[in-house]
Amino acid sequence: MSPSIRTAGALALGALIVAIAAISVRPGPAVGAPTTDGQPAAHTITVTGTASVTRVPDVARVSVGVGVTKTTVRAARDAAGHSMSRIIAALKAMGIDEKDIKTSSIDLSPQYNSNGTKIVGYRMSEQLQITVRDLDKAGDVVDTATAKGATELNGLNFDVDDPASAIDEARAAAIGQARTSAQKMASAAGVSLGAVVSISESAVSSPGPMYYGAAIRDAAALTPVERGTQDVQATVTVVYEID
Repeated sequence: MSPSIRTAGALALGALIVAIAAISVRPGPAVGAPTTDGQPAAHTITVTGTASVTRVPDVARVSVGVGVTKTTVRAARDAAGHSMSRIIAALKAMGIDEKDIKTSSIDLSPQYNSNGTKIVGYRMSEQLQITVRDLDKAGDVVDTATAKGATELNGLNFDVDDPASAIDEARAAAIGQARTSAQKMASAAGVSLGAVVSISESAVSSPGPMYYGAAIRDAAALTPVERGTQDVQATVTVVYEID
């Protein structure tokens, strides 16, 4: 056999040995790590925790409006604007800060005769949202707006002005509940609880506790209101390693 043939054979045999060695030392998935198909690894435990915290609302949000129908656009705008200016001035005189008085919508629409063939007037509607930070004034805001020309009371609801702290507290409590459940399950199964593999949040809810909406003629009945409480709830799913 020629030297060149022997050299080529030796090189081919060496390459085969290296390839086999590389295959034999290829690492597998770590224990407790998620698999590539998105499912938890075999040595994990998955638990869900839910917790809620209760807050007393500290702001009221009142929505009032002015609706005026006139024969011309100018007349409708002037009448609605005059009423809204009176309402805003009266609210400021009550101590409501300018930043807490916001125009939420303005609409101007034609009004037609009974068979819809002719424009007979124009309706101007302007909506105002007022944030009331002194809750003892919530009823007075409704009364004042009505007295100064508001023709619509679209709602009064109580809310937590900054819900972030309540959400954080609920989330932390849910994670704590999940860990307690995991520890009990691990103890019952005779295994040790390890590190957290993953945490996911499936729900955070903070519904408003009260909402009032009615025709302006019922405003007197709505003035004495109670703010109640607001519950903030969080649900988390936690995956732990187990040994």
